[in-house]
Amino acid sequence: MEAARATGIPPLKNQAHVTSLVSKKKLVLIFAGRGYTIAKLTHSRPYLNPRSYKALKEIGAAFYNRSKKKTFTVTSVTRTLYDQKRLSRVNSNAVTSKLSSHNYGCSFDISYIRFNRRKAPNARLEKALQDILTQMQRQGKIYFIKEYREKCFHVTVR
Repeated sequence: MEAARATGIPPLKNQAHVTSLVSKKKLVLIFAGRGYTIAKLTHSRPYLNPRSYKALKEIGAAFYNRSKKKTFTVTSVTRTLYDQKRLSRVNSNAVTSKLSSHNYGCSFDISYIRFNRRKAPNARLEKALQDILTQMQRQGKIYFIKEYREKCFHVTVR
């Protein structure tokens, strides 16, 4: 949360707040890129701050190169406070009583069981992805944790 608060972006209240920050270039719309796809987002929005988007693209490119042209799937991105409340109804893991780093436009979740647009565990690809995240964490670029219930790596850009 400390890294999230340091972005200078306040917790996102709703879509109007997101739109306002996009117009100020504090948030950018993200797209699938080299090494990654974006799942259909039902409880988050495809926006990140520019620094976080750059880190996502770096992770994707490193994974693409290391895995011989494979892709991982981003399953959650930025959530407004409204999105967070909706998500808590279907995911008891979702933070509801306090803020989440997803509320600041600096965090995203990467599935470790969805590769090449298919939901199927792959230990080799999971390890390659985790190795890349570990290296970037050691370089001081990101923080990440492995979430077992949701089968994802939660990534927060520093």
